[in-house]
Amino acid sequence: MDKTREIKSRIKSISGTRKITKAMEMIASYRIRKAQRRIFEARPFISKIEDFITDIACYSPVSHPLLSSRTEVKNILVMGITADRGLCGGYNSNMIRRIKRTLDNIEKEGKKYKLDIIGTRGKNHFRYSGYSISRVYENLSDYPKFLDARKIAGRVIKSYINGEVDEVIICYTRFKNPAEQIPSSFKLLPITFRGKLEERGSSGAGIGMVRLGDQVCRIMPEFTYEPSPENVLEGLLPGYIYTIVYTALLESTASETGARMTVMKSASDNAEETIKDLSQKYHRARQQNITIEISEIVSGAEALTGS
Repeated sequence: MDKTREIKSRIKSISGTRKITKAMEMIASYRIRKAQRRIFEARPFISKIEDFITDIACYSPVSHPLLSSRTEVKNILVMGITADRGLCGGYNSNMIRRIKRTLDNIEKEGKKYKLDIIGTRGKNHFRYSGYSISRVYENLSDYPKFLDARKIAGRVIKSYINGEVDEVIICYTRFKNPAEQIPSSFKLLPITFRGKLEERGSSGAGIGMVRLGDQVCRIMPEFTYEPSPENVLEGLLPGYIYTIVYTALLESTASETGARMTVMKSASDNAEETIKDLSQKYHRARQQNITIEISEIVSGAEALTGS
């Protein structure tokens, strides 16, 4: 009897857990659709801005601090994006490993780094591990806003232009699909468009050699810019950085939500299987108790009849 009560109590407990994980799975599946839509809207926008900036910078002999590489890179700012909450599988641990790998590579090259962390989980880990964190941004992972990205990117741009850092690297999780997220990192500043330049150079349609930062490309002018290419570039470059940071936040949010949905689905499935196994054990134990009670009744009846 005690065994059946124990099994029944465990079934009740796991059923409650299954309700929670199922609810979290449903919430994550709703959020992932919205997050995917925001990413798919942002990616073409970034690609088009890159086209415009490449056209202007290649065609016009303009220079801008955000396009100019430093002759000697001594200080590097690493900005890592993690989640504010857990229960999302290996999302945070994978991202933390990526950030640590980036910091280790910087130290191996004999350079100094500054660390900015977005997300409570990353902040807690790196502070506990003894890392020095320059800035922390929290409560952004659920629903990042463009104004938040603009605030973060504005500080990064200011640090780079003032010479506080010579390079900026952003570490985030690139969203591929709800079941697969890829920890990634790339150089945010100085701005380079290596892929765009290689694509333009291979087309063979350029006239003359022009320079974008440290890159040389062939390109034919496609548009006339007013009031001047310099003024247009001055307005586009900060906006481009804002959009890149915003997109990284969106990608990370979608990745976190996808990871949480996958983990909660797995937890719900495991709870379902456990409940099935426990139900079988409960019925076997109950049948065993009934058999023992019947045997005791029969034995008692036989003893009374024999007496």
